[in-house]
This record gives sequence, structure tokens and C-alpha cells, in this order.
Amino acid sequence: MENPELAVVGLTCNVVGVFFLANSIRFREPKKAIEDALGVGVRTLDRVRDTALNNIQVGLGFLFLTTGFLLQVVAKWDMQVTTLALCVGIVLFAVAVHAIGAYTSRRAFRKLLREVFQSQNWSFTDNMALTKEIGQILGIEHKPDMTVEAYVHQVRQALGVTTVARPSVIPERRRIALPGR
Repeated sequence: MENPELAVVGLTCNVVGVFFLANSIRFREPKKAIEDALGVGVRTLDRVRDTALNNIQVGLGFLFLTTGFLLQVVAKWDMQVTTLALCVGIVLFAVAVHAIGAYTSRRAFRKLLREVFQSQNWSFTDNMALTKEIGQILGIEHKPDMTVEAYVHQVRQALGVTTVARPSVIPERRRIALPGR
């Protein structure tokens, strides 16, 4: 059963989807993205400005591509069960590859976090929300009876950070009045 109209509509959806995806692509190095998120890189709003538009374009692009490909499959499918089984096998293979990729990317992200924090003088006590987020990524449990210093110490150990950063808030210095002055 071949339906050329569905195939043409599917190809048109693919063209529109590729257009949206191509418009949304942002080329960034992962290390630069982490530095931007932590505020240790060059500060600029250029990368943040179009985030909402990029997210919409990615969603639309994938929607149109998926619809286009599915329409082409329906237009060409000969209603054979073996064809359906082969397609299900391909989808299961893709799910397995995705799971392996997700695991690998989490490991690579942890490694990049370690590299960034080992090269930066970062005060973990100044931003406890981010420190807790980093701790969660690294698998460090925050217990209710744990002190801030103990938790920060565990996060620093997990990152391999040896030097302690000075807090960004400098304590007020007291002047001592010397006699005769």
C-alpha cells in the first residue's frame, strides 16, 4: 500500500522540522557552559537572550520531523508483521543507545565539574543552593544534622578541590587604636 500524498506531506514536515532545528543550534563547549552557569566565565547575556526561542524551535523541529517520518512510514508500510517487528527492534536498540549515552554523559559531566572547580577559586559556602545541587550530582547525601562546613567539606573532597576559597563577603576589619595616635 503506497500513498504518495502522505509521503510528500511527510517530507514537507521533515523540511520544516530541519529548519527549526537548524535555527536553534547553539555551539558551546561543555566546560564553557559550566563556567557560564557558575558565573566564573566572561559574563554576557548573548547566550541567555534567545533561550526561550531556541527551546520552542527545538520542540517544533522534533515535532515536525517525527510527524514527517511517521507519515512516510505509513505511506510506505506494506502491513507485514515482520516489518513491524523490525521497526520495534530498531526502537528498542535506540532506547538502549540512549541509556548508555545518558550514563556516559553524566560521568563526563561529573568529570567536567571536577576540572572546573579544581581550576577555579570557588567559595562553596557563599552559594549553598548550588553546593547542594553539585552534591546531589556527585551523590552526596545532605543529612539534617550535618553542618554546613561538613557538607561543604564532603563536596570539596568529591570534587578533588584542595584549596579553600575565601568568602566573597570580607569581614569588617577592626582598627586598634594605639596610644599616641
